[in-house]
Amino acid sequence: MKSSLLLFLMLVSYALCSQNLVITNATIVDVYTGALLGKQNLLVEEGLIVKISAKAIRNKKGYQVIDATGNYLMPGMIDTHIHFFQTGSLYTRPDAMNLTDVVPYEEELAFAEELAKDSFNRYLRLGITTVMDVGGPLSNFKVRDTIAKAQISPNVYVTGPLFSPYQPEALSKLDDVPIEKITSIEEATEFFNKMLLYKPDFIKIWYIASPSIPAEETYPIVKHIAKLTHDQNLKLAVHATQFKTAKLAVEAGADILVHSVDDQELTEEFAQLLKQNQVTYIPTLIVSKNYYTAFAGTPEDHLQDLKFANPRVYSTLKDVKQYTKTTMPAPLKRFQNNPAGFLGYYAKNSELMEKNLKFLQERGVNIATGTDAGNIGTMHASSYLQEVEAMKKGGLTNAQLLKAATVNAAKGFGLESQLGSITEGKIADMILLKKNPLEDIQHLTTITSVIKDGVFLKASEIIKETPEQLVQRQVNAYNARNIEAFLDTYAETIEIFNFPNESMLKGKEQLKDSFSKMFENTPNLYCEIKNRMILGNKVIDKEYVRFGNSYSNVIAIYEIKEGKIAKVTFVRE
Repeated sequence: MKSSLLLFLMLVSYALCSQNLVITNATIVDVYTGALLGKQNLLVEEGLIVKISAKAIRNKKGYQVIDATGNYLMPGMIDTHIHFFQTGSLYTRPDAMNLTDVVPYEEELAFAEELAKDSFNRYLRLGITTVMDVGGPLSNFKVRDTIAKAQISPNVYVTGPLFSPYQPEALSKLDDVPIEKITSIEEATEFFNKMLLYKPDFIKIWYIASPSIPAEETYPIVKHIAKLTHDQNLKLAVHATQFKTAKLAVEAGADILVHSVDDQELTEEFAQLLKQNQVTYIPTLIVSKNYYTAFAGTPEDHLQDLKFANPRVYSTLKDVKQYTKTTMPAPLKRFQNNPAGFLGYYAKNSELMEKNLKFLQERGVNIATGTDAGNIGTMHASSYLQEVEAMKKGGLTNAQLLKAATVNAAKGFGLESQLGSITEGKIADMILLKKNPLEDIQHLTTITSVIKDGVFLKASEIIKETPEQLVQRQVNAYNARNIEAFLDTYAETIEIFNFPNESMLKGKEQLKDSFSKMFENTPNLYCEIKNRMILGNKVIDKEYVRFGNSYSNVIAIYEIKEGKIAKVTFVRE
């Protein structure tokens, strides 16, 4: 039995890896020039783009033919800044917000590892075919070397723990730390050699400076790590958000700055330093704001998050609403007392980061897109479009945005010969869209299919939601009062009953009419799940619901058919 199953899995794996394609009549988005190339035909063999031609390509026996007439073909996108050991939930960074009394950190770390499989599907569904994990515990290499190889997934590039002069106390007692405190050249060498055993794809330094840790004091260690890195033909990424540390990092040999400089306007000298040293700049514009909105319990409820974020993770961003003033954990209280102040601070910083981004873009610095996904409030995969939108707000054109999301990102990590554009000889990582993303960046949401290593995937079939995930996504949309995301979870023939069989409404139109009015008229609406049972295709929730200033307890029995909620029965007090 076991040998038969193993043979089956091997055959499936071989079939996926050896798929060959002929793509006809595609309009290719040339990310180098920002131009469109119409009526192009492509031959994909063994996961590589073998031929691109305006002339017809003769199909070979057994090759799958994809008619791309009327569609736009662009390279798969790259998220250059994620963290697998972080989930994006309210509980994922105890050094920033210590809520381990609510969710033990060991439990959160175990969930992070479990989440990776789900995140891979979400990345692919949204056209992100490559991700760079820029720092985490040594167990992150398992994500690259084991988990990613067990299913079709994005290309995964990983480094291990960050080299840093500072280690947060909340993370210091872990057996497998994500940040290694380095205080001498000897320690740096010892840990670097330990890291090499895991074959990192690049190295990362967390260059933290303060009055007690002057940047100039730790500069020799940074420079030494840069030399060790380059001696191994690896790229060095550096977290350096202060102008002083960013400048010193580049002078020491940094290849990639993984965040914006956010403490002053950049100078011509600095821009030229980046250009001369071929440094890639990843702005990560949204991550700070997402911390503040999660602490306040007011995430933006972007449609991409409501539809494509892991529902369990996203639900935690409103957990703050479950508390009263007396029950709220102490770490959250200061944010609740002054949310406008924290968001005002971010708005000021955001304006500066956007200005610095445009300044560097205009001077020809290589800009790449990265979200810092996994940090509190920044979701794996679904937050990518928000980062693109923020870069657009910062002044980048659609063509520049697409370049930053593809070939610039590949170039920054030394992968331009393999990834980032639709070019003969490169890996066949591509996405098909209904609409032209050069015309409107929102057209990145019109993905119909994804081609990963030459394997053709229908976008609608990539994410296989469990009944629990579907119901939680519905609850998230309800709490966001977003009718579009809410309706997306229901079947056209939805029926809702009061127990046992009193019909309340039938069909999606009646559902839309009823809940649209409720969402419009009840701003203080929140559903807390007190308990949940899953029985096959049924999800039974005990819900505590707030309507304005009134509260009610209700049991909701959801029945799922063909990936949608087909029936709901409410048992009321």
